[in-house]
Amino acid sequence: MKAAWIADAKHGDLSIVVGDTADPDADARGLIVAVEAVGLTFGEPHWVTNGAGPLPDGQPRPLPVIIGHEFAGRIVDGAAGNHDFTVGDRVFGLIDFWRNGAAAELARVLPGEIARVPEGISAVDAATLPIGALTAWQGLFDHGHLRAGQTVLVHGGAGAVGTFAIQIAKGAKARVIATARGDEAVALCKSLGADVVVDTATQRFEDMADGIDLVFDTVGRDLLERSWAVVSRGGTLVTISGEAEDAPSPDRARELGIEAAWFIVSPNPGQLAQLASWVLDGRIKVKIDAVYPLDDAPRVFREAAGRAHAGKTVLKI
Repeated sequence: MKAAWIADAKHGDLSIVVGDTADPDADARGLIVAVEAVGLTFGEPHWVTNGAGPLPDGQPRPLPVIIGHEFAGRIVDGAAGNHDFTVGDRVFGLIDFWRNGAAAELARVLPGEIARVPEGISAVDAATLPIGALTAWQGLFDHGHLRAGQTVLVHGGAGAVGTFAIQIAKGAKARVIATARGDEAVALCKSLGADVVVDTATQRFEDMADGIDLVFDTVGRDLLERSWAVVSRGGTLVTISGEAEDAPSPDRARELGIEAAWFIVSPNPGQLAQLASWVLDGRIKVKIDAVYPLDDAPRVFREAAGRAHAGKTVLKI
């Protein structure tokens, strides 16, 4: 099969190659999916090649590693097991980060990582949900405990996660303040329903953010550090930026009377099914930044740092 993989771990070298490799084996538990679309995470080469894992023991994954862990496709083979999927089912899901990804013609997945794609949702749209929308859900509800009537500050509102976070939070009847950079990104956040949008190129969010019950940070660095000061006592600070060792200090959180959390999204078929239903009924809209063929994967990653992104970048297989 054809696939895109990280070939080596040279510092600063993405080393993404597209070529032919062996087909995956379904084995006793797995299913084989003919991949139709895969969402890209541009930080993946960094945490693979710089020893950030994420193997369970903290070690870097053996190379080569097929990239792309959120996908949509159709089941073409699978061993009998304790699941109700059959050959021909359209599915989407999130492959565990320490296994080969789905930027390939075929991918091995586990039943607990996938949900069915409802009729009316394209493979490209479905492939944006298992990281972007699922991260937003888990950040807002599982870790952020968001409730109706609260105010949430979303850093990186125009990004692949932020676009979903704005819409999901609004659907939960929260007041949403979003940060973005530049006129186009600000306009996108407003179109998604953000009540206030702060252009970080010219404005300070501290001057426009008051009574913040939850900060959901997808950017990190200075924005995250400055966010401690705006969370109301009893509120929550959640971030997905950086790595485990960069997680917010629990001691600092206790001193301020808030909760703080860092997390990595995890597969959840039930949440995926709910998110897909919200796409169908219009509660959330998918925002695609660009769609490329699999062969363009090396170029897309090389050029990623040099341009702004609004929504998700997808490879169509």
